[in-house]
Amino acid sequence: MSYCALSELHIVPKGQTITAGYYAEEILKNSLLSAMRRKRKTGNVLSIAMLPEMSKSIFQQDGAPAHHAKISQEWCKSNLKGFWAKGIWPGNSPDLNPIENLWSILQTEVDTMAPSTNTEMLIRKVKLAWSQIQPDILDKMYRGMPERIKKCIKLKGGYIGK
Repeated sequence: MSYCALSELHIVPKGQTITAGYYAEEILKNSLLSAMRRKRKTGNVLSIAMLPEMSKSIFQQDGAPAHHAKISQEWCKSNLKGFWAKGIWPGNSPDLNPIENLWSILQTEVDTMAPSTNTEMLIRKVKLAWSQIQPDILDKMYRGMPERIKKCIKLKGGYIGK
């Protein structure tokens, strides 16, 4: 996600473990690079440029083992100018990770839909809800980051809560 757009949602196949190799090849190389190459200035969140100002961008990951693996770190260093390597961003910082709020929004939207009767139906609903996220929601999350950082500092790393 960025402040104005989303990559396609990558659904990990049932039974697939997210190894460093899978993460680097399928998620970073295929999904992320594809989204970062978009140039459109208009359209929905899945079609417009994710990073209109690449030089001002930071690529942030959480503490998942596949994210911190050597192959993933090296791929990111080679391909992402604004990459923050392992150890720069707090590993367990849900209050400082906008994607956590986006997952909550996505869950709420999917919960408003009729129950799914099979995996394929659930995947379609999740992808539909993902595609309907509005750019103003993404922008609001990013504009709120300075205040969230201040609150976390004030709480000495404690959770902000709701």
